[in-house]
Amino acid sequence: MTPTRNWKASKMRLLRKWKDNKALRIAVLAVLAALAAISVIKGLQNAAQFSQDFQWDAAKALAMRLDPYELSMNPGTAAKYPELDGFYRMFTDRGLKQEMEANQFPSLLMLLFPMTALPPQVAKIVWAILNLLFTAGIIVFLRRTFFNETDPYEYAALSLLMLAGTPYRNQLGVGQHTLFSFFFFMLAVYIDSLPEEKRSGLRDFVIITVCLAISYFKYTLTAPLALYFIFRKRYREFAASVAIHAVLTVLAVIWLKKSLLYMLTAPLKVASVLTSEGGLDLGVFLPGGLSYAAGLVIAAVLVMIAVKLPEDMGNLLFTILILWSLVMTYHRTYDFFVFSAAAAMFTAGRNMVISGAENKESTDLMFVWYVILLLMLFFGLRAFDENTVSKIITGITYYAFAAAVTLGGIKAIRGKTNG
Repeated sequence: MTPTRNWKASKMRLLRKWKDNKALRIAVLAVLAALAAISVIKGLQNAAQFSQDFQWDAAKALAMRLDPYELSMNPGTAAKYPELDGFYRMFTDRGLKQEMEANQFPSLLMLLFPMTALPPQVAKIVWAILNLLFTAGIIVFLRRTFFNETDPYEYAALSLLMLAGTPYRNQLGVGQHTLFSFFFFMLAVYIDSLPEEKRSGLRDFVIITVCLAISYFKYTLTAPLALYFIFRKRYREFAASVAIHAVLTVLAVIWLKKSLLYMLTAPLKVASVLTSEGGLDLGVFLPGGLSYAAGLVIAAVLVMIAVKLPEDMGNLLFTILILWSLVMTYHRTYDFFVFSAAAAMFTAGRNMVISGAENKESTDLMFVWYVILLLMLFFGLRAFDENTVSKIITGITYYAFAAAVTLGGIKAIRGKTNG
């Protein structure tokens, strides 16, 4: 046996010994659980004080028949309304600045109407509790779908890492909507994955359609992810989920007495102010026109992959979609807790295709690359206060990884075609 083979054999024996060591597993999980608990508690504390991205004010304005986009583009005007002033005073009374940023389409703001029936401080607490429930649901549905073949210890460690990371803590603290949206997306995936004996045509259609429609609240994430349902040939559900928002947008046109064009462009105009303030997305590294062009090219490639990828490679597609959905359009780094789900590509050998070769060495290399990137995103960026150098290094590592995984998907398609 050559020295290289001896080293590989020793390495595998060491890994097996580590994985089979129950005491070590328990110790690692205990440490991760403690870190996750601290992170969640801190996130909840921040949520009770801040939740500044909740958009309760924008939804409340729309419910009051006020134009949230006009109020957003004219700072200070929203606070003139007593019903909205209570929201801003939660910040201004503590010397903090808070303005309305209605960067969501009206059909999406309508999803928050039930929350506007609550006083803003109560609504923040309820929203934080709901986000904990959404988190639990995400973990459960990922386990029952893309991670159903994963070792329980490894999945527990991955889930705890997600909770312990800075992105999740900040997501919870600022009251963002990615947990909300990703939960409903994963619920749709779960319903689609049910075995034949548990299927019900009409019920499945309704649930998947409604869940997809709700998930679009964070459309910068879930619009690319929705291509998974094109891959699954759920064309009717996909079309119906978009139609729901078309109908709600028309209702908003009637409600505010504005033009349809205004309703479609005003949220984008508000959002455009933030395009250069993202985390690792294209808009941070490329000038506006070039970033949009690159996004369109990537979107076209993702559509092609979703349509042509072999049907037994759903996990690989899910990973590809997650990787690009986090950087195609504006995202701050608190959305990167979703990166934990990108490990789906490693959970089943048949879904792992990198550089056209399904071999152990290639998979090991990609897994090490993934783990390093996960640590950089979850902890490294925070350690360096997301300075320019740390973002550039992480960005290069991230885009190279995303390109390598995407190349694997393209080569899988070519393999299918040649076969």
